Amino acid sequence: MRIPTCQYRCGPCHAIAPTFEALSKQYTNVNFFKCDVDAAKDVASLYRVSAMPTFIFLKGSTKVDQVRGADRATLESTVRRHAGGSSGSSSSAFSGRGQTLGGAQAPVDLTKEATETLNKAASRVTNLDSQAGVFLALVAAYLVFWYVSS
Repeated sequence: MRIPTCQYRCGPCHAIAPTFEALSKQYTNVNFFKCDVDAAKDVASLYRVSAMPTFIFLKGSTKVDQVRGADRATLESTVRRHAGGSSGSSSSAFSGRGQTLGGAQAPVDLTKEATETLNKAASRVTNLDSQAGVFLALVAAYLVFWYVSS
């Protein structure tokens, strides 16, 4: 995934825009995004953008590389390096299986892990000492009466 922080009123951004568009069409396995740093100051701050254009390369949510300026050759080689050198294929920094909404069920190991976590949390609640149980019951009763009276 790439987030170029690019404002189209800046000259270098206009100059690099066709290259950016061409790369986004060539490397279909990579997500290309544009970000207006004036509208998204938090993004600019997070990735320490101090010049435009700046191209941020992310793997998941981790920054793996950055290109500053409208240098076509550097941008192209950096995209090629992180995309594994071949357009349209999935490899290198952008490899992996994704999940789709409404797709197949979660892998069994994830389901098992979630079930174990819930069971641990439930056992902590059921293994409370009697004083803590009485306290929680009183708090719950107070909240119910407060809700009903309002």
